[in-house]
Amino acid sequence: MAPEPAIDHTHLVNNGKAELSLDELASIQPGMARLMVEVADRMWKCYHAGKARNRPLARYELSEATKIMKAAVVVRPRYTESMGRFIAEEIAGLRQVVEAEEWDRFDEVFDRVAAATNRYHGEFDKSFIVWQVPEDPPGYLDLTPRP
Repeated sequence: MAPEPAIDHTHLVNNGKAELSLDELASIQPGMARLMVEVADRMWKCYHAGKARNRPLARYELSEATKIMKAAVVVRPRYTESMGRFIAEEIAGLRQVVEAEEWDRFDEVFDRVAAATNRYHGEFDKSFIVWQVPEDPPGYLDLTPRP
C-alpha cells in the first residue's frame, strides 16, 4: 500500500544567509516591470550592435532578451500567449535579419519590433509605456565587430 501524501509540510531553502520557504522565495521573483527593464537593456544593445554590423553581439543580446521574455511568462502566465506570438513573429523576424546580416533591412525590422512592443503594452492597459531605443549606444560597450 502506497504511503499517504504529505499534506502539511514546508520546504525550506537556504541561501547561505537565511532559510526561506517556497512561498517566500516565490514572493521575491521579479515581475514584468523588473524583467522588462532587462529586456529593454538587451534590445538597446542589440540595436546598436546591429547598427555597428556586429552580428555576434547583436545575436547574443537578442538571444538573452528572448530568454528573459520566456522566463517572464513563468512568473506572469497571463502574458504567455502574447509573449509567444511576439517572440514567434517580431523577434524571429529580427533574428532572421541579424543572422543573414541584412543590415539594409535592420532599421525597418527593428522599428516593427518597437511598434509591436508598444501595441502589446496597450493590449495590457500599459499604453503609457512607450518604449524606444536610446539614441546613443551604451558607453561602456565597444561595439566594434571583431574579426
